[in-house]
Amino acid sequence: MQKVGDWPVLNLGDRFQFACHKGLSCFTQCCQKLEVMLTPYDILRLKNALNISSDRFLEKYTETVFSERLEIPLVKLKKIDNRCPFLSSEGCKIYKDRPSVCRLYPLGRGFSNQGKEVYFLIKEKECLGFEGSRKWTVASWVKAQGIEDYDKYNKGFSEIILLKAQSRPHGFSLKEARMFFMACYNLDAFKEFVFKSSFLKKFDLSPKRMEKIKKKEPLLLQLAFDWLKFALFGKPTLRIKSA
Repeated sequence: MQKVGDWPVLNLGDRFQFACHKGLSCFTQCCQKLEVMLTPYDILRLKNALNISSDRFLEKYTETVFSERLEIPLVKLKKIDNRCPFLSSEGCKIYKDRPSVCRLYPLGRGFSNQGKEVYFLIKEKECLGFEGSRKWTVASWVKAQGIEDYDKYNKGFSEIILLKAQSRPHGFSLKEARMFFMACYNLDAFKEFVFKSSFLKKFDLSPKRMEKIKKKEPLLLQLAFDWLKFALFGKPTLRIKSA
């Protein structure tokens, strides 16, 4: 059986039983244990839910860690007194905008040896949710937890990680790492870079697209990914204006 770490890989049609609720004695214990790595779209949703800037969110609620395997900077949620900063006795205070790792639990997601994205079940003995009678398939759980937008707007990020593993195995320069961090995690800084530098003079971007980007941050995030693919990997995701 194929595994990711200690956990067996599941297909979308595979079934499991799970029901988490406040009446369980283990309620929120997983929230205290879980190391929450944040994706770019996670950060976008959370900083807007809290009505603060990307800079402020990153400073107050996150830690930057360096992945030795991927050789890139990653961002994780900072714990306070070994607890999630958004956890209360009633549960998650930002539940509507909770990160994708939290949405997926008790499923996890990783990559197979062939580089394919796969799901696995994190079945811990202290979790009483598995004693519930509610039955799910992997596909129905993913849909019920609202993962679609997260997958849609993080798609470019996943593609960049794969490009990095395939074509840049020995890491980024310091300048490139800073570009990666700004574009992926500090969206407000990237927005300023786009609209207040020579970016729009250099790249051929239609006024219609830029008007949409001004109004919808997920589209700005997609532009950030296009820029990284162009700048770091030479992909034709953007066009230089002709002289």
